[in-house]
Amino acid sequence: MRIKWDYFSKVQIPEKFARYLWDYKEEASLEILILRVLKYGSFEEVNAIFELYPEETYKIAMKYPEIKRGVKFWIKRWKIETLLKFL
Repeated sequence: MRIKWDYFSKVQIPEKFARYLWDYKEEASLEILILRVLKYGSFEEVNAIFELYPEETYKIAMKYPEIKRGVKFWIKRWKIETLLKFL
């Protein structure tokens, strides 16, 4: 079963994430960018994409079952930390 996308908008591909988007040149869908960084990126890269797009990253990480449990753990933790900063 195919999961429907939530984020169709095209974004400029940051240089540090270009290697994960080998089939795109300069722009890619936001959902594809975040998904590939979550699947293939290092801890620092996952943190960087979360800082750029916190809400979108959280939603995508919880939506796709192929995202590893440890990645989901850290994204949940960062989400809680950002919420606590505003209280």
